[in-house]
Amino acid sequence: MTNSTQPIVRAAIYPPIGVARIGNSQEPGEAGYFIGPEVPDQPALPQGDYKDAVGALRRQAARFRIYGYDANNQVVREITATDANTQIEWTVHLANKKAAWYNFEMALDQPAKYETAVPPSTRRNVLIQDRERAQLVIDPGARSIAGLGASGAKFDTDKFFTLPVDLGELRTDDQGRLVVLGGLGVSQSIVNQPPQTFANNDGWHDDTSDGPVDATLTINREAIPVEGAWVVVGPPNYAPALKTVRTMYDLIYGCMVEWQMIDAPASVSFQKHIRPIFERLSGLQWVNQGFSAYFGTGTAFDASQILVRLADASAGNSEYRQHVYAQFRNPSSTASPLGPQLGKELWPPFYGDTLDSLTTPSVQTPDPSLTVPQGLASLSTLQLTWLQEWAAGNFISDLDLAATPPSSLEQVPLAEQPLALTEAALEHCLADAFHPGCELTWPMRIQSLYSGPFRIRRRTSDLPELDCGAVLTPAKALSAIGPLSASGPGDLSRWMAVPWQTDTASCLSGYSFFSTSPSLPTFWPARVPNQVLSDEDYATVMDPQAKPEDRRAAFYRRENWFRVFKPDEYSQIEVMIKNFDKLGIVEERSGPKDLEGVPAKVWVESKPGQIPADPNAPQAPQQKPSLRATASSKAAHGDGGHPQTFEKLRQLGKHRRS
Repeated sequence: MTNSTQPIVRAAIYPPIGVARIGNSQEPGEAGYFIGPEVPDQPALPQGDYKDAVGALRRQAARFRIYGYDANNQVVREITATDANTQIEWTVHLANKKAAWYNFEMALDQPAKYETAVPPSTRRNVLIQDRERAQLVIDPGARSIAGLGASGAKFDTDKFFTLPVDLGELRTDDQGRLVVLGGLGVSQSIVNQPPQTFANNDGWHDDTSDGPVDATLTINREAIPVEGAWVVVGPPNYAPALKTVRTMYDLIYGCMVEWQMIDAPASVSFQKHIRPIFERLSGLQWVNQGFSAYFGTGTAFDASQILVRLADASAGNSEYRQHVYAQFRNPSSTASPLGPQLGKELWPPFYGDTLDSLTTPSVQTPDPSLTVPQGLASLSTLQLTWLQEWAAGNFISDLDLAATPPSSLEQVPLAEQPLALTEAALEHCLADAFHPGCELTWPMRIQSLYSGPFRIRRRTSDLPELDCGAVLTPAKALSAIGPLSASGPGDLSRWMAVPWQTDTASCLSGYSFFSTSPSLPTFWPARVPNQVLSDEDYATVMDPQAKPEDRRAAFYRRENWFRVFKPDEYSQIEVMIKNFDKLGIVEERSGPKDLEGVPAKVWVESKPGQIPADPNAPQAPQQKPSLRATASSKAAHGDGGHPQTFEKLRQLGKHRRS
């Protein structure tokens, strides 16, 4: 399909930020992986397809495409390698620099008056010095691939000290598009030291990564310049069909509008801008008990029941719209005489980036929710602006309940395909809470990180990596020549937890130090569920022979998603490292046709795997507090490095790597 008769003068890779996810399936070829979303509302895989035949998690691959543009910046066509006159060679450079970076303490881009709440960020593995620190970096170098259906370009030639690490591989599909696969979920300690904390565990590595994606392109022997992209390899997605309320795309898109890199929409569309907010709030009923109680089936804010009223732009509906708008947390609001609307009962009920401030006496105020604006999460500034306009009646009431969004990229008009790919990759990533985060973290909202819309600014090969010294301060991190001024392989993922499993197993809900219910606030339920509709309860819901009251009770019941782990809660982070594939996937299924009030589609946890008993497993350290008893999981960080950095990492793994 062609959009222009003009010749191609340049090309660009899409999505500009692609997202792959780790998995532990060893099945060969496509049996062991699947392609990640390529349209914003792409249907989830059929029930059971996120795991392989033996129950291992399949990896999510990031697929990249090249689009050609004419001199008027119009899309001409997608360029593939099926034409004999077209040659494409892809090059990707993945790296993991977590262990050589700084401890995560708190997002470093807080307003200056709150810097006293930000603990200093010292180096991970601090006693490993000078040239020895290179052994903390996993960097197998760049890999290239070309052709149709090619494979074999693997990132498996580097080590973490003496431990071999496989960061993934490159493939091409039958059109010559690039397919990037990440690691297999292997996280290890060079000194066999159990993890101690959610984010900073000395001596540990994982196999997440990130890095630049490039292509050389010739058409009819003429070289065409190609704008590069970036790929991020993150943790698995355990609730693939669900989206959080403020996605990574929402965050970056709002920032791009603020920075005038892209134009804001000319008007507010209910269908495009407002409806998704309420449907996502209700969608989280399948992964969190509190969301089920506030926004789930049969509640006052069940989106499926109130969309028509929400879409009513009439003056007679103004009071209702204003009432709903007032429920959203707004750090910049001037509507209240008390200033910003930050109450803990407001929406969305997520922890924020600076939740530590909620338990930091030096920055406390009589109302803990007013300590630091990001102690609890809010929507993006642009989303809040849309809601404000909606509440005032300044929106297009274009609700279309019968509309069916594209289920594949082929259904999207050619000119819109690049944007669809951009949005699809990031709509399924999280923006709350950056503590440090799920796939990516707070640097994604820093302008210097980008060279253009959604494009990561590159650090050229002749520039050495910046040495920020013994302590990374907010001033250094945000400096015009700081670590966010240009990026190289591994520079985005290094800000995340090491290993990723310890943070994923710690981001739960309803911590007692600042809870509004046993399940709220929460962290990442759209990726890391809290409470789910179990397979057993679903069977009861669907059983026409069961009593209606028993079926309804089963429908509203939610089970702890982590119940399969069963140990003392503090050791949950250790169990997660070896058993992350045993957790259930929340998947779409049909609801009953004979039970009034239960929706036609429900989301159910697939039956989790069984964790074999390990007679040699160490007992959970009883002197440590329970994750839920205090803020120990996410606010009181603990020290992940012990004495003399575990005897200088057992003398650098006994042997230096070659």
